[in-house]
Amino acid sequence: MKRAVTIAAAAAVTVLAAGCSSQDEGDKGGSGDGGASDTTAAAVQAARIYQSAVNGDDWTKACGLRTERYRHGSVKECVADNAPKTQSPEPSPTESEEFPPLRRADGSVVRGKPKPSATGPDRAETGEVKASAPQSVPAIGDHPAGTGVRVEYTVTWPDSTTTSRKALRVVQQGDTWLVDQSEDIAESDEAHGNPVRDALMRG
Repeated sequence: MKRAVTIAAAAAVTVLAAGCSSQDEGDKGGSGDGGASDTTAAAVQAARIYQSAVNGDDWTKACGLRTERYRHGSVKECVADNAPKTQSPEPSPTESEEFPPLRRADGSVVRGKPKPSATGPDRAETGEVKASAPQSVPAIGDHPAGTGVRVEYTVTWPDSTTTSRKALRVVQQGDTWLVDQSEDIAESDEAHGNPVRDALMRG
């Protein structure tokens, strides 16, 4: 009888050990942290693609990556509100071309001065967008809870180069990640321990 009890106890330990081993393997192979990591990576990627589209004036893509609330309407309306106006490749007309030319006493024409361009200075060159520091951010005002992501890139003018830093609020809608908020990261935000959260929680 004693021998039978000993054999039964040994069998129970073997079954328990097998169960623990099987559970540990299941934890390693399950989604767990891996699923959360994949979700975070998708949010960071969406933020980087969005900011790259904005910097490149690709407003069809950028508006498509915004939430309806942030677009303030349809994608088409968003594009119309943000896309740069079409620029004419022709030089600006001169005053003498628009009005009857002025003539000197000897009959020669006074050439008009070119008008200043309505398009302003050429655009600055922007560097590659880097995205980092993903973290959960709570809802505030009309903004839903989501993932805050830091994006930064260089801005180069003919005589200077600066670095632009922004915090983007990215939210998941179905299988898609969309940007719902963009805020500049100020020096005062950098002075604290969490500039992304500080910037986004200004609303």
